[in-house]
Amino acid sequence: MKIRLILVVALLMTVATPALADNHTEPFDVDQAIEIGRAAETNGLNGIYVSPVDGNVYNASVGGDEITIHDPETGKVLDRLGPESGVHGPDDLFITEDGTIYWTEILTGHVGMLAPGSDPVRQMVGPGVNPITMSDDGRLFVGRIFLGMGLYELDPDLVDPPVVLDADLVVNGFDVGPDGYLYAPSFFTGEVLKIDVDAAPPVGGTVVASGLGVPSSVKFDSMGEIHAVDLSQGRVWKLDLVGGNHELLVDIEGTIDNMAFDSDDRLFAAAGADNQIIRRDADGVKALNHAGLGLPGDIAVSPDGTVWVTELFALRGFESNPREPATSFYDRFPPPGTAFGGATSVVADGDDLIISSGFSNSVQILDPATGAVSLDIRTLAGPTNVIRHGDMLVAAQLLAGDVVDAENPTDVLVDSLAVPLGLASDGETLYVGDWALGNVWAVSDGGPSLLADGLMFPEGIAVDGDRLLVVETGAQQVTAVDLATGEKSAAIVGLDYTARNAEGFFPFGILSGVTVGADQSIYVSDDGVNKVYEFRRRGTVTEHTDTAGSVFANDIMWVAQAGITFGCNPPVNDNYCPTDPLTRGQMAAMFVRAFDLPATAVDYFTDDEASVFEDDVNRLAEAGITLGCNPPANDNYCPDDLLNRGEIAAFFRRSLTNS
Repeated sequence: MKIRLILVVALLMTVATPALADNHTEPFDVDQAIEIGRAAETNGLNGIYVSPVDGNVYNASVGGDEITIHDPETGKVLDRLGPESGVHGPDDLFITEDGTIYWTEILTGHVGMLAPGSDPVRQMVGPGVNPITMSDDGRLFVGRIFLGMGLYELDPDLVDPPVVLDADLVVNGFDVGPDGYLYAPSFFTGEVLKIDVDAAPPVGGTVVASGLGVPSSVKFDSMGEIHAVDLSQGRVWKLDLVGGNHELLVDIEGTIDNMAFDSDDRLFAAAGADNQIIRRDADGVKALNHAGLGLPGDIAVSPDGTVWVTELFALRGFESNPREPATSFYDRFPPPGTAFGGATSVVADGDDLIISSGFSNSVQILDPATGAVSLDIRTLAGPTNVIRHGDMLVAAQLLAGDVVDAENPTDVLVDSLAVPLGLASDGETLYVGDWALGNVWAVSDGGPSLLADGLMFPEGIAVDGDRLLVVETGAQQVTAVDLATGEKSAAIVGLDYTARNAEGFFPFGILSGVTVGADQSIYVSDDGVNKVYEFRRRGTVTEHTDTAGSVFANDIMWVAQAGITFGCNPPVNDNYCPTDPLTRGQMAAMFVRAFDLPATAVDYFTDDEASVFEDDVNRLAEAGITLGCNPPANDNYCPDDLLNRGEIAAFFRRSLTNS
């Protein structure tokens, strides 16, 4: 079969050359992008609770600045409660029998309440307020962790001042047991504590279980059986407090933040970094929704072509399948220096990765092949970014307002910055962006000089030949700055950086990154829609080595230069496989690129969820070019089936008549 050759010739005959002349030239529009990864509907999941009123699953999300309400059968988002409802950066939540919602705001230190038909109420407890629960007799308890410590009892009306039960206790998601005691996970010791809340302060606690890794939640089912989450291993255990013979109920690759039970004792777990709700019932364990990018930030490309994307508590590596990560590192809260500790910035350093995390205040050098950490620095003043500049490891410090040698922070390269964020280097000159002031500085041996000003909230920056690419979030675009003149022009437009930022979070939210790959593709993250894009430039395609001698060699090169085909052996893509058959999925991708078909939020088919071509297939269906492969239902696309000449004719007829 020579379907790949047939399609090349057909595309040459049908795609208007003038239109292609304008395609893949700047400024790029977002519709010209290839999507890397799968966008999640949420921005990280933290607390979880099943409402006794409507039976829906409620998820608190600090990064999303909202509580999302989900169908317990499908995981579908039914509604959202955000700042317009008085909710700000919620971490944990509790819902009463009458539908009153309580939540904690770990960054601002507030506890909030939203009663049916009433205005929201907030009360200050202190930064780090996180776990929350209520006893059967209506006593409300909260605790502080990470940004503070202590166990408190609150007035359920949030009027009377909080009562300190133990100022030194540090615990996470807790629950009141049938015996009236509070059972709480000791996050940093791997233990579960039994706490008498009526004891004279400080109340302390008795260890009833240990060896649980990093326990983040303890909950009881309706039978009074106690369960615990080990965040570090992504596990939920039913605990045996007498014999220690715990039963493993849930075991996933990622991490689990919290859990809840419904009235039928079905277990729901929040797989926070993956943006998934996991349900365990009589039929087993099931993910209710797809894992996806919820906090996409900085981007790097390794020499082998792997695209790395930071997600605060995770780091994703995308290889041949740009939709699904081949590698995921999770912040399992390990001891410093032992493993990945979260990432808000990333840059390739040979085969290693240099990462920083504003949450763990860390700078690390990570070997992605083994997961080994060769450097771990925790003494900087709020690192927002870190790169290699010559033989120096350079870090931007938010709290100090400067850029320093990360290994010798007394060596200050530039200071008096408001919010230092973007960093880039060509080996000789260091480029530094100030998010708040809208400036980019060029730092050389002679000191800093202003390269560009008037930028609207610049975030990630990257050297691209004789220019600097700047993610200008306030302008919803990537801007190119001429390194010689400072002249600015739009490089990528149509981006969406309107995602709201939780109170108390980094002023810029999550660093939106940009980088340039070895093949000159531009990669940029877009946290407004939880997406990462690749933009391929004309004339930069890798030459195919297997088309020499083919009568269609020039045609194949033309289609490749036009960005319609990349190759058949990603990520290298130096082969075209001209005599191989073509699948329906591959054809969809070629048509989308050739006819510049717009994106759609509609998921048309049920059998392409795991296909790298799912987005292309949906675009094809939205344009009316494909109907399906199983009439009359046509709810399947059959992305892996091979094409015949008749099917290609039908696709071309629809594409040309519909356009």
